[in-house]
Amino acid sequence: MRKINFLVMVSILYILPYSALSMPSGGIEGRVVDIETQKPLFNVNVFLKGTGLGSATDPQGRYYITDVKAGKYEIVATLMGFRKESQVIEVYPDQWIKVDFKLKESEISMGGIVVTGTKTKHLIDESPVPIVMIGEKDINRYNALNVGESMDYLTGIYFNTSFTSMANDELQIQGLPSTYSLILLDGERVSGRFPLTQISTDMVERIEVVKGPTSVLYGSDAMGGVCNIITKKQGEKPFLNGTVSYGSYDDKMLSLTHGGALRKFNYQISGDINRTEGRDRMSWHESENGILKLGYKPDFRNELNIVGRVHHAKLCNREERALNFILNGKIGLPSFSTIEVKGNREDFHDETRVGGAEEVSITDGENNRIELRWKGAVFKKNFTIAGLEGLYEKIEGDDFTGSETQSMGSFYLQDEMVLKPLTFLLAGRLDYHERWGSSFNPKIAVRYEPIEWLFIRASVGNAFKTPSFKHLYRKSWHAGGNGFWITGNPELKPENSTGYNLELGTHINHIRASISFFRHDLKDMIEGELINDSTYSYRNIGKTYTEGAEIEISSRIFIEGLTGKIKYQFLVTKDKETGYELTYRPHHRVNIEASYLYKKLGLSLILLEEYIGSQFEDPENENELSSYFLTHLRINKTFFEKTALFFSVNNLFGIEYKDRWIYRDEHCERTYKAGLRVNFK
Repeated sequence: MRKINFLVMVSILYILPYSALSMPSGGIEGRVVDIETQKPLFNVNVFLKGTGLGSATDPQGRYYITDVKAGKYEIVATLMGFRKESQVIEVYPDQWIKVDFKLKESEISMGGIVVTGTKTKHLIDESPVPIVMIGEKDINRYNALNVGESMDYLTGIYFNTSFTSMANDELQIQGLPSTYSLILLDGERVSGRFPLTQISTDMVERIEVVKGPTSVLYGSDAMGGVCNIITKKQGEKPFLNGTVSYGSYDDKMLSLTHGGALRKFNYQISGDINRTEGRDRMSWHESENGILKLGYKPDFRNELNIVGRVHHAKLCNREERALNFILNGKIGLPSFSTIEVKGNREDFHDETRVGGAEEVSITDGENNRIELRWKGAVFKKNFTIAGLEGLYEKIEGDDFTGSETQSMGSFYLQDEMVLKPLTFLLAGRLDYHERWGSSFNPKIAVRYEPIEWLFIRASVGNAFKTPSFKHLYRKSWHAGGNGFWITGNPELKPENSTGYNLELGTHINHIRASISFFRHDLKDMIEGELINDSTYSYRNIGKTYTEGAEIEISSRIFIEGLTGKIKYQFLVTKDKETGYELTYRPHHRVNIEASYLYKKLGLSLILLEEYIGSQFEDPENENELSSYFLTHLRINKTFFEKTALFFSVNNLFGIEYKDRWIYRDEHCERTYKAGLRVNFK
């Protein structure tokens, strides 16, 4: 029966492209410029609202949209940092119409285009699923040097990292542990302990974070949400971006990104080197990262990209290497439908001194993924996505008795229907794992816009996470204390979750505001525990929920260039097995920001006030950490539009507070960094 169901799904994918053919169509072309300077704007997203059809402007500000079915549409032009503009047009069969736009800069961060939540283009406020974003302009204003440093400026997101031997990048989305968040780079998975701090912002165009279960499109691990890092698009002119910085704990960073194009071919190469002594003897860190992107784009509907990525990191008791090779292509079909093919291979090597042992434990592995996806409009008010995915993983090393492998095949189908003022999204994913058999994960979302300046969106969905190889098969000796064995449990089953989100948002003149409510129920959570004095292992014993509310308000304040933001999260968590709260989850978190931009001098000043409520640091909730206030400062001065000096101070007044990864009894203290950023085009 399972095989029959899977064949039916594959048949749907085969038939769908043909159902979108042979309908009368026309085309749209135009140019987008800055209303003040009249200069063309590059990479402006121009799309037909409610259809999934669109294009981006080239370096001359031109755009083209072909194979548009005859009829009336609202066409929208949007770019981060500018106010969106829209026009109502009518497309006729076998005719081209010209539609130009003039965009004006905005003092507050306006919602741009996002793609991660549905794998289709949406204005951020018009996406049917909850999603937040930070763009290149704000990343630079906050002086963020890597992706991880950018995350704390997003509502409902908490990021922390430490380079101690047992630590990792910790990304909490709506209170869920970081292991339930999936990290993507241009839609492809990024692994390792430090997936966010290893990517320099020099190459980043924007970062999108989807809140809530997203397994329906991305498979295992996307229980809490998805963070997608989208790199800069290559134009016709060559460019060079570079950053050098120095900060507390002898923290040094050098990053360079260069790109160019030759007719229909383009390339981009990025590399960075990081060194830090750390704030204690356990947290020193060294890393090098490199990315090479090669592209061929014969026209704006067809393209082929090859990406290579290398990563090396060395820290206390640990050293890791990773090599990625990615191939993806897109083929344009009639009626603006497309076929996309992706392949991704990752090889990794890990050397660890478990518990500080003298003997090194070596692990080698590989991850292989392939995906075939079709996008198209079967009917005028529907936009459909259907895809097939295959996964093969392998691991071997000193922690395993032999070589272990696993594979999984998947089919997903999503349909988005626009019936103004309502948008409906129905999606489902069928996975077949060689070990655990089949599972089905659905998702439903709806967006309602009763009036132009108010929207409501709600979603509910299921997600899953398969046990890792180490959870299943590991056998390691931990040298800490008196020593003990860490053993895997081959009887583990996948973890599951159900998530709910409800959001109300508004945008009136210079004011943007939203309030959202969420809940996540997790079951079959994998938790580690001491089985006896000499053995530590894993079991499916955990049931947890997180729930709460988030508020965000941003507005211009009285004078030109002065803006303010308020972000608040109320969070409740509970381990259903013990009745205790999850550790390091404060009930209240508040961020207040005052920002001033003096354009004539190219000077940006940001003052950030942060409140962190009390929280427990132990599973039994016996040790409660006190609440505290922190003040942070960001200064950025631009020269000749190509060079910027920046200076940042965290914890300006030197408040003492405890952090999760503090070694022994030390406290966090004031830290700083300063640097130079260049951008030549």
